[in-house]
Amino acid sequence: MLALFALWWRLSSGPIELDIATPWLTAAIKENLGAGHEVEIGGTQLERDAKKGRTSLRIRDIVVRDADGTIVASAPKAEVGISGVSLLLGRIRAERLSLVGAEMAVRIESDSKLTVFAGSNKRPFVTASAASAPAPSQPIRSPANAERAAAAARPEPPASAAPLAPAAPASVRSSVPDLAALIAWIERLDASGLDGRELTEIGLQGGNLTVDDQRNGKQWTFTNIDLSVTRPKGGGIAVALGSHSLERPWHLRAAMTPGQQGHRIIDIETQKLSTKDVMLAMRLNADQYESDLPLSGRIRADVGPDGIPYMLDGRIVVEKGLIVDLDDPLVRVPIDRAEISLDWDKSRRALVAPFQVVSGGTRITLLAQFESPHDGSGIWGLQISGGGAVLASAPVDPHALVLNRVLLRMRINPAKQRIDLDPSEVGNTDLGIALTGSLDFSGDDPRVTLGFASTRMSVAAMKRLWPVTVASKVRAWVVDHVQAGTIERIDISTNAPWSTLKSSGPPVPDDGLLIQLTGHGGEMRPVEGLPAIRDADVNLHISGRTAVINIGRGNVDISAGRKLSITNGVFEVPDTFPKAPPAKVRFRLDGSVPAAVELLSMQRLRDFSGAPIEASTSRGTLTAQVTLALPLKEDLAPGSSLYTVNMDIANFAAERMVMGQKVEAALLKVSANNLGHWIRGDVKMNGVPSVLDYRKPRDGDADVRVQATLDENARSKFGFDLGGVLTGPVPIKLSGRVAANDGDSRFAVEADLTQSKVDNLLPGWVKPPGRPGRATFTLIKQPPATRIEDLVVEGAGTSVKGTLEVDAAGDVVSANFPVFAVSDGDKATLKAERGADGALRVSVRGDVYDGRGFVKSTLTGPANSKQKTDKDVDLDIKIGTVVGFNGETLRGLDLRLSRRSGVITSLALNAKLGRDAPLTGDLRGRGSNGRQLVFIESNDAGAFFRFTDMNSKVAGGAMWVALDPQSADLAPQEGILNIRDFVVRGEAALERVAAAPEQAGGGSPGVQFSRLRVEFTRSLGRFTIRDGLLKGPTIGGTVEGYIDYHRDEVRMRGTFVPLYGLNNMFGQLPIVGPFLGGSNEGLLGVTYEVVGPPSTPVLRVNPISAVAPGLLRKFFEFPGGNAPMPAQSYAEPAGRY
Repeated sequence: MLALFALWWRLSSGPIELDIATPWLTAAIKENLGAGHEVEIGGTQLERDAKKGRTSLRIRDIVVRDADGTIVASAPKAEVGISGVSLLLGRIRAERLSLVGAEMAVRIESDSKLTVFAGSNKRPFVTASAASAPAPSQPIRSPANAERAAAAARPEPPASAAPLAPAAPASVRSSVPDLAALIAWIERLDASGLDGRELTEIGLQGGNLTVDDQRNGKQWTFTNIDLSVTRPKGGGIAVALGSHSLERPWHLRAAMTPGQQGHRIIDIETQKLSTKDVMLAMRLNADQYESDLPLSGRIRADVGPDGIPYMLDGRIVVEKGLIVDLDDPLVRVPIDRAEISLDWDKSRRALVAPFQVVSGGTRITLLAQFESPHDGSGIWGLQISGGGAVLASAPVDPHALVLNRVLLRMRINPAKQRIDLDPSEVGNTDLGIALTGSLDFSGDDPRVTLGFASTRMSVAAMKRLWPVTVASKVRAWVVDHVQAGTIERIDISTNAPWSTLKSSGPPVPDDGLLIQLTGHGGEMRPVEGLPAIRDADVNLHISGRTAVINIGRGNVDISAGRKLSITNGVFEVPDTFPKAPPAKVRFRLDGSVPAAVELLSMQRLRDFSGAPIEASTSRGTLTAQVTLALPLKEDLAPGSSLYTVNMDIANFAAERMVMGQKVEAALLKVSANNLGHWIRGDVKMNGVPSVLDYRKPRDGDADVRVQATLDENARSKFGFDLGGVLTGPVPIKLSGRVAANDGDSRFAVEADLTQSKVDNLLPGWVKPPGRPGRATFTLIKQPPATRIEDLVVEGAGTSVKGTLEVDAAGDVVSANFPVFAVSDGDKATLKAERGADGALRVSVRGDVYDGRGFVKSTLTGPANSKQKTDKDVDLDIKIGTVVGFNGETLRGLDLRLSRRSGVITSLALNAKLGRDAPLTGDLRGRGSNGRQLVFIESNDAGAFFRFTDMNSKVAGGAMWVALDPQSADLAPQEGILNIRDFVVRGEAALERVAAAPEQAGGGSPGVQFSRLRVEFTRSLGRFTIRDGLLKGPTIGGTVEGYIDYHRDEVRMRGTFVPLYGLNNMFGQLPIVGPFLGGSNEGLLGVTYEVVGPPSTPVLRVNPISAVAPGLLRKFFEFPGGNAPMPAQSYAEPAGRY
């Protein structure tokens, strides 16, 4: 005991080297292998096997060579068991040999021959062939039979030839030689030992095994496996194969032992064996289906000498896994658990196999019965019945389908290699399915014939019953996109080769598959992310590879109160064979515009439709023809579907549709596809009749073309309120692009200005209606600014070219007009730029400029208070010659003006007028209060009045004008006009009153005046004159009235006082002076009036008024045009009379 304990303690610390036993072991192994083999051993050691809990004798670096010296086996270690009998007889022989950590390979040759390699692939270590199998009718002898040893020493006679059977499929035919080879190998092992003598166990520990099947090119590898082949003492053979891998351990144990009277007892047990490996080993459709299911169970059988089982029972459990079609990822069958029980009924010669399969919410519990042939026909019977099935997508499924009536009857004829499905049925109390068909596998390509007919059922039931392997792509689409409905009938017929029904096989013939389905009340969602079609009438027709779904009518509920109706719908898959078969959809859509807009605004279509309107601000009814093209595949990516929409919209209206404007139309045509949409028709944009052509590409800016005629109201609606500088209708043509986001919107604009009136649209440009005029430019909107480029204005004598930029408020940011000719003969340029302080700095340079329009607008002021003017502006004008009215010009004009907050803050005017008379202007303080006034003076008043077209009959005179600067609110301006020493020529009535003598030749020197003083008020387009006083050596007078430039009217009145100096003396007398004419009139006088246009007024006098002295003359005055105005005291500038 002490010695054994010491040995155990020594082995626990490591192996014990026993090189002394190496020669004996070498001789023993060589004896087992027989003559012609050489064995080399690197060393011997005694060590403890931790896994098996036993002490083992192991050799290191074993190498086996054949007679040619070629290595046939090698291993880093081997465990050897020595036969005790051979040890006593002095002839050491091994009875147990296991290679440790070896690389082994099994190759199945094309003729089903088994070849085993151990550490080398040059020469086989073990071979087995079907040719060595005994005849099937030969009884199996008991291992106790004494003749076994002699039989093992003699070569076995060749097996008798079996009758040829009809050709079977490869998987069936190949199983026969496989089984024959295996049985032959087992018989030899049982008869003569694993080495033909005393070797009872060979194996592999912790090694790697590679199986190479040359018949189908498949190869699979097992790592870290243990393999043991044992010949029990009672006879037979036992095989144990497994892996202790931590990721997935598995084990297979099989034993065949002799029974009484020639019977064989078979016991097979598995633990978590992969069905994938089993199918690869048996070559059962491994090319198409892959199943990775852990298989555990045990089968026991007692097989008689005639090969018929006397007893067979067992239980097989399949754990959670997945079955997939390698060629079609849509075909996926998850298995949670399956259990099969086996029980052989010897009296009926039938195998009873109740089974249950659980897959998610699906539970199938049925009974299968295999009946062996009774009448010698060789036909097996299979019946599946009993129990039932619950088909559901989840354990708790309200739409679960319960089938409690299942009866499937089949006949299996191995001789004809045919399986017939006799009339069978599946159903419950609500639905029924009739089945019939056959499978003929006598040829190279088995042929499937199937008939399927059903009664009324729900869509949910139909989806549960549709096999995943039948038209898988169409089925996947139906499962995902069809939610509800009632199926009136389903008819399915198949007559096609099996290969055509596989996803990896050739296409199904046109007459090989026919599916017809009719239903109503359907609910489907053709495209994920879009609303479902409800209440649809559906008709499905699948013929061969073509699938067509017709929808007679249906409704699409967009949201509460918004609905679209769909009719004449067709969903077509022309060819279901490709991996992602293309589908075509077409239908008609009717409904309201808000519903369609909301549909296009959904996430699925938003990026492609680019709908320019909103559902809440639109109205109208539409009729649309829609076509779609999309592939049938999982996770349909945005953009993978193609669509085309042609739409007619009646009574349409939408806010902010084009360029932010409201669009209305009695009939509008809209076309859309993946590339964009197109809108065209006669519309009203903000109430303005227009012709619209709007194209919006998917990934680009919209192209728009508009033709319209804009009046003042229309221009104001479009945001072009020009405040009276442009009046009348303007036909325009606009074309360009509208930026999708924050980019530039660019438009080419053509405007016909012939029928419009222009009043200083550009400085100094005045055009009456009817005079030809045209403007073209490129409008660029880049928020917040708007640029006008390539501006060309052409008309009668007008030519302006340049660029302009305005901000969001419409204020000019910059302008550049290198050509600025508002009249024929003008040569000028204009530049403007807004400075950092917000003031617009305008610079005008030129040789000649027609200033008549500018002068007139300056005198009259803006046409109305809405006309927009800059409050902060700096003017710098230098022009050689400015053309005025009546042939007068300004020469060497130099004008600088600054205005802030609408008030002039500085003014400097210098020019030559008439015969080189200076014309100056500036700001001066006024009287005692120091207010700033605009002060203009010249030594040629007549030239000034002719230049401004105020009066062409005044000659000479020194003048000055004092005027309030214009305010920001355009309030009336008060002013004084004072002229000295001037002459009025050409007024015959005035000359008659003054009794002016005629000059030689018939001419008249005119009427001289020494002074004219007038107070006036300048308002919008109107000068109101009051308290006017004329003084001269021969005549004087008074004046009051108005000049209205907007109405082109002059109306003034007053009194001419002849012999003014003498006549006025009576009016200066105290107390009686006012009755004798007043301070500004005289005792005698003549009333007059001036009426007509400002350019050609007419003077008329009343001679009867001359006989009415003093106060009585008031009764003969002409009617006045002025409203009563309060008297105002207006002091003159200091130093002026």
